[in-house]
Amino acid sequence: MTLTVTYNNCCNDVTMTRNEPCCEVKAQINETEACCSPTEQRSEGEPCCAAAEDAEEGEACCTPGEPGCCTSDELESSSEGIKEQVRKKYAAVATSGDGCGCGDGCGCADETSFIGDAYDGAEGYQEDADLQLGCGIPTEVADLQEGHDVLDLGSGAGIDVFIARKSVGDSGTVTGLDFTPEMVELARKNADQFGYQNVRFLEGDIESMPFEDRSFDRIISNCVINLVPDKRRAFSEIFRVLRDGGSFAISDIVLEGELPPAIQNSAEMYAGCVSGAITKTEYLQVVSNLGFTDVQIRRERVIELSDEDLRGVASSDEIAVFRASQAAILSITLSGTRP
Repeated sequence: MTLTVTYNNCCNDVTMTRNEPCCEVKAQINETEACCSPTEQRSEGEPCCAAAEDAEEGEACCTPGEPGCCTSDELESSSEGIKEQVRKKYAAVATSGDGCGCGDGCGCADETSFIGDAYDGAEGYQEDADLQLGCGIPTEVADLQEGHDVLDLGSGAGIDVFIARKSVGDSGTVTGLDFTPEMVELARKNADQFGYQNVRFLEGDIESMPFEDRSFDRIISNCVINLVPDKRRAFSEIFRVLRDGGSFAISDIVLEGELPPAIQNSAEMYAGCVSGAITKTEYLQVVSNLGFTDVQIRRERVIELSDEDLRGVASSDEIAVFRASQAAILSITLSGTRP
């Protein structure tokens, strides 16, 4: 069955304010007040935002770039442009909870979690610092010991730092590095709130870390390296700042197969840790070529993205091609050692 939907101020004062995501309230909207384009053919039960990408600005359920909007900005072509897009997305997450981050639904779906197993049982876990932006629990395989100096790359609100500090004790230290000032500020507030003395949070770029050579015994990271444009440079820096015999444990997103161009070029899907990912083979090759030894995949699982997650960044045809290709999005936790 096909419905003809007529636009009638969906995003004005009929059912919502301009900043509310249309998808959350579509069930409350009459068929003649839908949030998609003025007159549009769509199948019964199809989510309202499915065709919002094709609507004129002012006719779609929300304006591109607004928090909660189901459309997606195009990914910048330069490394610095990409970094700025990612920085803005995560600044929004830190300050208001809006925007897309790893493990956070970036399409029309209400929520997509990459984390899988919850942190709840982890010693040192602090719920206030858990923004649910990770894709694994790297501290589980990091071999953290009393007295270790640990670096967390892309530390966000501090969740993995706070778990790591429990393992290294008062004689150890944990440093969080993040390139989003708002995240650093939030993490520092959390550390002050919890009264932690052996942690610190610094602003900096993973591709050019503000540390001396051989500064850390362990490096952890949770769903962040895929956001870095130059992954070889990132792992080169990890090698540089690890002490001899030191190791890393990194949870990240990798691919098997290729993503459709619409997903690959989506800023939202990049910030959501999908389109910036490289293949598992490429990822392992980058690490091995830099001289790390004992490189192992310690955890691996498939990330399931529903059609709802992809709407607004890819057309129905592109989603169908993606499904038919049998390409897979994987969460892995990888470890390796600097000799």
